[in-house]
Amino acid sequence: MSNTSKLSWSSSISELSKTKKIPKSIAKLQEIGISTLKDLCWIFPTKFYQVKKDPSPQDCQDKDYIRVTGKMVSFNARPIFKGRVRLFQIKSSIETNNGIFSLIWFNSYSSLKEKINTHYQDEKIITLEGSVSQNGPWTQMVNPSLKSNDSDTVITYPTVNKVRGTFIKNLIAKIPSELWSEVPELKFIDISLSESLAAIHNFNNIKFHNDHLERIKYEEFLQDQLKIKLRKSDKLSKAVSPFKFNKSEVSKFTKLFPYTLTKDQLLCLDEITKDLESGHTLSRLIQGDVGCGKTTIAIIAMKLIHSKGKQVALMAPTENLAFQHYQTIQSFFEYSEIAYLSSSVSQKQKKILNEKILNGEIKVIIGTHSLFQDKVIYKNLCLCIIDEQHKFGVDQRIKLFKKCEIPHCLLMSATPIPRTLRLSQYGDLDVSVIKEMPAHKKGFKTRIVKQENFEKFLSFFKTRLDLGEQAYIVLPNIDKTEFRDTHSIEEINNEFSSYFPKTKIETLHGKMDSDEQKKIIKQFRDGTTNVLISTTVVEVGIHVPNATLMIIYHPEYFGLSSLHQLRGRVGRDSKQGFCFLIPTNTLGQSQNERLLFFEKENDGFKISEQDLIFRGEGDLFGKNQSGSINGRRVTSIIEDIGIFNNVVSDLDNHDDLLLFSQHIKFYDLMNNKYIGNLI
Repeated sequence: MSNTSKLSWSSSISELSKTKKIPKSIAKLQEIGISTLKDLCWIFPTKFYQVKKDPSPQDCQDKDYIRVTGKMVSFNARPIFKGRVRLFQIKSSIETNNGIFSLIWFNSYSSLKEKINTHYQDEKIITLEGSVSQNGPWTQMVNPSLKSNDSDTVITYPTVNKVRGTFIKNLIAKIPSELWSEVPELKFIDISLSESLAAIHNFNNIKFHNDHLERIKYEEFLQDQLKIKLRKSDKLSKAVSPFKFNKSEVSKFTKLFPYTLTKDQLLCLDEITKDLESGHTLSRLIQGDVGCGKTTIAIIAMKLIHSKGKQVALMAPTENLAFQHYQTIQSFFEYSEIAYLSSSVSQKQKKILNEKILNGEIKVIIGTHSLFQDKVIYKNLCLCIIDEQHKFGVDQRIKLFKKCEIPHCLLMSATPIPRTLRLSQYGDLDVSVIKEMPAHKKGFKTRIVKQENFEKFLSFFKTRLDLGEQAYIVLPNIDKTEFRDTHSIEEINNEFSSYFPKTKIETLHGKMDSDEQKKIIKQFRDGTTNVLISTTVVEVGIHVPNATLMIIYHPEYFGLSSLHQLRGRVGRDSKQGFCFLIPTNTLGQSQNERLLFFEKENDGFKISEQDLIFRGEGDLFGKNQSGSINGRRVTSIIEDIGIFNNVVSDLDNHDDLLLFSQHIKFYDLMNNKYIGNLI
């Protein structure tokens, strides 16, 4: 192994290895960004065990962690195969001074078999530790390990990117002990971060307690908020050429629509205009409920930039949503100035469009991930609008921004973001909230359909179809699975076809190719299809004013925000929308309470807050936001809101970020990975 005295927190984790060639497990950790010792020390244990030493089998309870010393009195190793890998299932027992414990190892490697076999044949004393379980009359140790140390506390680590927790534990144990006293400290925090990190990893037998955990949670929130604060500071320090708009210009664009903008829309538009005139880059998140009119504001912003001869791009995560935007927006611009780019556009057509984008002939570009491909070069792109922004990764957004002459950025989210989560993840963005709904939209009513009311529901369904209206039926999965008590799309298609034999019914799901999906959606838009049975591919990107019915089977398998997005497909115009929830017959109390709440509540902001409580921030906004090894490890914006508020307050009370210079240095925050373009 490398000379440990030369190691620092910025040293590569590969320097902890004895071999010149980087082991596969270390490479797997580096693959997901765990590159340095400081990255490694932020992988935290999943469990702490208080060790019972040499208990009798009768004194043990299920899940106790014990350490016993004795002789192996039996041994049986049965080879098993996982693909081409030869493993072993080992059964044995150990006789201690206080009784006999049975032992079992599942899927063990030959090296473990050889170690144990050597002890067994030589009848040497062996010390083992691990969790116990009751197996009939026997107290059994499952997958015990050879004794690691004499500590009263044993910790286990998670599997990370297929790297076992035992490997991670052994790797962390190789971090030189002197480094734990070299962690930078904040002077106004009483509890030591060095001590807290050492305690959570069970170094130097420091007993881990709640104060240590709170100090680590503070540190994790602090890292996130420092990045946000630095990004915002960096943005404000960079001047750009300001645009100038007079009131008549803006007013002219608001009159392009056949309805009057709401007060919230006008306020949002005013904020965007001032941002573009400020001499700093526009970095604004527009959040609002489904149907609140975010797209209207986006179109006006596009018109403002277009009026100055600059290019604008609107990116959406799916072809359905991007193409709907294209169809909506193209009527506001000259046909020759607007283009649609996606993977379904032919290479020949892409080549023509790319040339026109490069020479500036095309001013408005709408599409999917194709917008940031290397071959797409813009002449003077000055505004990027990203819809359903949380469905894009950070790197994808950066690739688009790097193509800008001036990186003005407008993000839109139809999932209202709770204030606390907004501060923790989007604190560097200016935020506009649109709550007021346009007067011309009827909205929706929601009802849970119980089994005894199913016939009444079918009667109502038929009445609306007879009036010439259309319906969505949504299921959580395409086919039946062994893990869910749900219907398949085919089953529901057969069922409704038998109820309404003269009704034109089509099915839609993500396994269909893009052209087939477009064809089915077009038939539904045109009214030739009356009922569309689908998965959540209709959650965003389909606007059919004549569709008034949204039927959701097995709603207990959806998050509240997803349910709200789905019912937002109806009631989008002058016709009243209706949403019917058809749950599985046997619901738990919490599932039932969740659906009853949803039935009564139409406010997307309140639904989003409740969804955050039910599901957590990771589930609410996707894997890129949290829950991964590069997301938050120990903090919850719900449970730890007090600690989060303390961090925000401390940063607000210390305007000079140099106060945190040693932290900035320690966490390498002052590089382009965190500063500037990370939105």
